[in-house]
Amino acid sequence: MVEKENIFRNIRPILLSVIIGILQVFFFAELLIIAIMIYSWKKFPTLFFQNHTDKGLIVLTIVLILTYLVKRNIHKLLKN
Repeated sequence: MVEKENIFRNIRPILLSVIIGILQVFFFAELLIIAIMIYSWKKFPTLFFQNHTDKGLIVLTIVLILTYLVKRNIHKLLKN
């Protein structure tokens, strides 16, 4: 019984590290997509507003901020 408790106690930091890694990948993917959208905005400003891409950029920026905040909170859990 004591050995099983030690195994489960060691799994928590591993799971939190994996979750932080996955969120980090999403974070950088969102940054890349935002950079591409800003480039297209500078290159073709009229098409950018006709396709409602400006609203998508706003939503993606909000999701980026939320992803960062979740990643930061989980990282605090890992330190505790």
